[in-house]
Parts: sequence; structure tokens; C-alpha cells
Amino acid sequence: MAKFCIHCGKKLKDGEVCDCMANVSVQTNDLGTNLLDVLKGMFVKPIDTIKTYTDEKHFNLALILVGIFSLSSALFMISLIKNFMEMATSSMGGITLYAMTQTSTQVPYLQIFFIGLLAVIAFVFIYTGLLYLVNSVMFKGDKSFKKVFTMYGVNSVITSVTLLTTAIFMFINVFLGLIVLALGYTLNMVYMYKGIETLGVKDENKHGYIYLLTTLFYGIVLFIISLIFS
Repeated sequence: MAKFCIHCGKKLKDGEVCDCMANVSVQTNDLGTNLLDVLKGMFVKPIDTIKTYTDEKHFNLALILVGIFSLSSALFMISLIKNFMEMATSSMGGITLYAMTQTSTQVPYLQIFFIGLLAVIAFVFIYTGLLYLVNSVMFKGDKSFKKVFTMYGVNSVITSVTLLTTAIFMFINVFLGLIVLALGYTLNMVYMYKGIETLGVKDENKHGYIYLLTTLFYGIVLFIISLIFS
């Protein structure tokens, strides 16, 4: 009587052991290895890392990186609000320690965190969707949304580290934190531009316009959303 693997259904010979589960383990290890390679590579060899990992097969890796970016953004929002609350209360004379404590506990930090988390995830998909449309429809570049999203995910490493570092520095000095934020986002803009070079538009003269138009359309979308929810 023929034997079949209980996991994948492969027909087995007498005494044969299926290696399908071993392959799953290798894939999982590869994902972890790739994650570490990207986290390290974006600071050691950023351009090479972007070119290596901007591929559809790394889409799951990009989802993890965007998740890290979203968490970093939500934590940064909490840090920013907390710092401004402390600055506002310290600048108002005659406020007792009890009143300051009561004010801080009234701020729904947990709610802000989850709303911020969901908002950042939504905005990432909006931006990558716009970049995909501009790149593929207007400039006849790569037709794969997954590739565009993966490029963004790899680039988000810089932003994630910037946001976390800024949140830490802002507890020391707000001005110093803002400097770190500006430098980090400037570096991210440079790498985003280099990342667009991997999206199939061979004419380098058009890369700047792809970035500019995507950013412009993104700003318009954010403005419309702000009007809807205002």
C-alpha cells in the first residue's frame, strides 16, 4: 500500500522520509537571516542592500520591515506627545505636581498608539500605491506592486532607526531630537531616490520626476484626508 506524506501529500517509497518540513525550516531561517542582513546592510552598504533586496521574493520581509516602521512611528508619536505635554505643563506657573499627574493620566496614550499604528500602515500602502502608479503607468516602469512595496520596506529601516533614536534623544533635548529626525529623513530621501532606480525606468532623467510626482500626489491625498476628518 502506497504511503503519502501527511504534510504535503507527496508519494513516498518504502522507508522514505519526506523532507518538506525541513524545507519550511530553511525558508524561515532564510527570512530571519535576510532580516538581519537588511538591518545591517542599510548602514554598511545601503545601495547594494537596496538593489539586492528590491525583489518580489522578499515581499514577506518587506511586510516585517514595514511593521517595524509602523511600530517605531507609533512609539515616536507617543514620545512626541508626552514631550509636548511636559513642555506645556512646565511652562504654566502654579501647577501642582498632582495636577500634572492628573493631566498626564488623562491622555489616552494606548488609544493614540493603536490609532497611530493603523494610520501609518494605511499611509504606507497609500504611498507605495501612488509610487507604483506613477512609476508603472506614467513612466512605464516595473509592473509589480510587490517590488515597489519591497523597495519601500527596505528603505524604511533608516526611518525606523531614526524615529526610535529621535524618541530617545527628545527625552534628553527636544532640539537635539529634531536634528536627528531631520538628518535621518534627509538620508531616507536619498535612499528612496536610489531605490526608484531599481523599479524599471531606465532613463535616469525621469527618476527625479517619479519621486517628485509621487510626493506631490501623496501630499494631495493627505490634504484631502485631513479635510474629510477635520
